[in-house]
Amino acid sequence: MRLAFLYRRLASEGGTEGDLYRTVAELARRGHDVHVFCADVRTTAPPGVSARRVPVVHAGRLARLLSFAWVAPRMAAIAGPWDVVVGFGRTSRQDLIRCGGGTHRAYLDAMRASGARGSRLGPYHRAVLALEARQYRPGNFRRALAVSGRVKKEIVSGYSVPPELIRISYNGVDSVRFDVTRRPVLGQAVRGRFGLPADARLVLSVGSGFRRKGVDTLMRLWSDDPPTDAWLMVVGADERIGAYRRAATRPPLSRRVVLTGPQASVEEFYAAADAVVVASLQEAFGNVVLEALAAGLPVVTSTRVGAAELLAGCLRDLLVDDPRDLEALRGRLGLALGARWGDFSREARRVAEERPWSEHFAEFESLLEETAAARYDGVPGLP
Repeated sequence: MRLAFLYRRLASEGGTEGDLYRTVAELARRGHDVHVFCADVRTTAPPGVSARRVPVVHAGRLARLLSFAWVAPRMAAIAGPWDVVVGFGRTSRQDLIRCGGGTHRAYLDAMRASGARGSRLGPYHRAVLALEARQYRPGNFRRALAVSGRVKKEIVSGYSVPPELIRISYNGVDSVRFDVTRRPVLGQAVRGRFGLPADARLVLSVGSGFRRKGVDTLMRLWSDDPPTDAWLMVVGADERIGAYRRAATRPPLSRRVVLTGPQASVEEFYAAADAVVVASLQEAFGNVVLEALAAGLPVVTSTRVGAAELLAGCLRDLLVDDPRDLEALRGRLGLALGARWGDFSREARRVAEERPWSEHFAEFESLLEETAAARYDGVPGLP
């Protein structure tokens, strides 16, 4: 098939960026003719993939958002025909919408409910909501891919999309990169680099945008009454990371909390940890969950995280309902670090091995074929 992907940035690392890069690389490897229309090229395109630069207006994020949303589909239309045009972000028209971050409407609702933001919206968020509503309007798409059941519910309830037009396909994980057997080799080096005792119990949080990721909640937990003898390490970026770091140097957090900033070789940090906590206020999927499972780590997270739908067996015992519940988080972390650690570790690896990226790619390829075959007799689609 001849495929066009629309997303503002081409990069090999990051959440949606990494998912896009892996997807187009694999589709090209499978013999498809793949083109990515993007405004910001930060890496070399994978073999067999053509990167086409989209000109955007560089006058703030609102201008960049709107100009890409309108120009990218127009450029793709001129360069067509295509079997399928895939929108990986927020674009005005496409054949297939890949909703990897959940709906913006649901994100704003979650942040308001947590007190992380007020009810008043600025021009940028209003524009995102308007674009999102346009995306899911009949005539502007044929099919949608949701990365979790939670995301599918958000699309159906928020925009009245018929459920039969939405396919759920969970992300996959690289079980070689995040191999549990690498713990003894990589883990101690990381602990030594950041001054952690070799026998300390280490809880890891991975992700950028600390407020949404629940880092404020975790720092309150470590200030008040953390799990016994446990350290917290936060890996990721935030525009206010300096303030978080200053707080971490003062008692009672000093010598108990480490903020590393963004790290390229995140697998080394999983190897150093004893458990992972994902306390996000909103998380459509959460690749961190699967990466941690592949590394053989118990994951304490909430039912608000999409990847929690994959947790099975004893791993369900580590779930909380509300990621802001300090008592529940403390209890689940104590359980994860306790006598049942070996059982959790074995079940974690088993679950991860059932969700390789190859399975996600096969599901995605099948959905592309379904989308390409969809006609316009009553089914939403591009004219």
